[in-house]
Amino acid sequence: MFDTSVSTFDPSSIIATSSDIQKREFADVCQGAINAIKNTMRKFKLITVASSWGKDSSAVVALTIEAATQLRAEGIKVRVRVMTSDTLVDSAPMIRLAKHMASQMSELAEQRDLDIEQVFVTPDPIDHYLVTMIGGRGTASVAGSDATCSVDLKVRPMAKYSRELAKQYGKENICNFIGTRHEESTGRSARMTARGESAIAPVQQDDGMYQMSPIADWTVGEVWQLLNGTARSLGFETLDFSRTVSVYEAMGEFTCDTLSVNTSTKAKSPCSGGRGGCVICQKVTVDNSMDQMLGSYPYLAPLARFSKVIQAGHFLPENRSYLAKSVDQAGLVRVFANAYSAEWQANLLKWALTIDRREDEYVEEKSRKLGRPAERRFGRLLEEEHLWLIAFSWARYGHQKPGEFARILEAVDAGARFEMPSDAEIEDMKARAERKGSGKTMGYLAPKTVITGTAFRDNWRDLISADSACAPDVMVKDGDRAMYVASSGVAHDTIGSAPVVSADLSALREADGTFGLTYEEFKFWHALEFAGGHKTHNDEMAFLIREGLIKARNGYQSQIGVYQGLNLMLDDLRAEGPIGSLAEIQSHPRFMTEEQAAVLKQELAAQTGHQVETPVDEPTTEIHEEQMALDFAA
Repeated sequence: MFDTSVSTFDPSSIIATSSDIQKREFADVCQGAINAIKNTMRKFKLITVASSWGKDSSAVVALTIEAATQLRAEGIKVRVRVMTSDTLVDSAPMIRLAKHMASQMSELAEQRDLDIEQVFVTPDPIDHYLVTMIGGRGTASVAGSDATCSVDLKVRPMAKYSRELAKQYGKENICNFIGTRHEESTGRSARMTARGESAIAPVQQDDGMYQMSPIADWTVGEVWQLLNGTARSLGFETLDFSRTVSVYEAMGEFTCDTLSVNTSTKAKSPCSGGRGGCVICQKVTVDNSMDQMLGSYPYLAPLARFSKVIQAGHFLPENRSYLAKSVDQAGLVRVFANAYSAEWQANLLKWALTIDRREDEYVEEKSRKLGRPAERRFGRLLEEEHLWLIAFSWARYGHQKPGEFARILEAVDAGARFEMPSDAEIEDMKARAERKGSGKTMGYLAPKTVITGTAFRDNWRDLISADSACAPDVMVKDGDRAMYVASSGVAHDTIGSAPVVSADLSALREADGTFGLTYEEFKFWHALEFAGGHKTHNDEMAFLIREGLIKARNGYQSQIGVYQGLNLMLDDLRAEGPIGSLAEIQSHPRFMTEEQAAVLKQELAAQTGHQVETPVDEPTTEIHEEQMALDFAA
């Protein structure tokens, strides 16, 4: 019988010292780290490892497996969960590597009777990087900007899963191992020091859970020495990391020449860096790792070009929308370089769909030749749920021409393919980029009529009863029309209950589907209704909600009502003149300068006794800088 009882952690019980990880012999260095991990494992109910299966987190996993193995021999079975964030836009070789290594780890854990499991977490579909950009909610995270992409794609999904674990085990009974190292950079080292990160003692975090960095004091050479090591050099059997070495060498890193797989080439400097993050990352100005990988993985070329196009078009003035997604207390729409323009969003969608469909065609052709199903060479850029969230976002913000999403999807389904800009065109976009106007207020638009109501309305629903054969399920509750009553007493139509705005296609995937429709038949119906462009954004938004495709948290109905009002105000402005470009907006009869708007706001403040604040578009949960600095893809 094995002892699985674990008490709540007491920091004073840690007996390892820093000398444990400063031995000259590398096997002793490893065992020192393993001892610190074992001492920590004895004091917690659950150990989590934040791992992308990159080089640093792989080293932490290897040490953790051996620590669990040694404790197993002592009669202690430790519960370990390895958490990997699949951003859905990861480099294809890296995500395949992660799944391969996770499978290998699971097999080893089963052989050794260890309680170690792999968990993959993904961002909520509404936070998908391309949904954010193409849908008009935000722009790409570029070099020099806040790492909002890391928060959406990695930090928030990992934190969400960690909160679920905390409810189950108690936050004070969980310790998370991460692969941060002081040697990575001066900035990283300073942040680690400020957070009190340690290689030998867990440190309690703001959320109540504990954290430890077992390889905090290791060099990159020692990391590769572990991953290239053998049982003789390490003192223990571990996973086979030869594929890890191969992937990094394909990115241009030569693993410090320690048992290098690629012996025909030498790095210009030992331990040269390779980046294995998102395939369309714009946080790096020049993605040398991706360019290097094309030699080994030429099929990634469309993704590499897509990334370069996104970066090149980011600062082009014509690629920005200049309309705020809200109206301030003075009834004005702020004019500034906000999300991407309707045309640029449409282009990004066309290119993403083209890349996905061409890969589908490749798979179909290869499957035909092989006589069996073939696999995609890289993940789908946009799943069906992502597409309909983009459709909803376009209807919600009202910047696209009505029906534009339906027309693009219909064209691609009919065989249309859209070519990305050439190298010369990309260079031209770079040359015309302008950074100085980003975030600067350039004036305001004053709608003729300001709509302040927040009640979501669907006129189609108002025409029928819950007992009608045409009434969708979302309307019916015990024979009555389903309603949501806010604390103010205002009743709204329900749009389903979900923690975030999400797309639910489950009914379309069932045998009979919604109203007996399959997914393909529903797309045809949607295109028939909206591709002609004779219906409004509010019509399409209500349609997607009414048919149950879009769900959100209770109370989001009021936000939908705000967008319905904003769309009506934008329609009124368009009736007096175009508002697509900055030049069109500044020439609009209802445009006013910032000085004119300031006078109006001062007059309103004098009348009401309150300052007029400009609202923040799409308010989100604040993420502290130190949280964003945590590198879960180490």
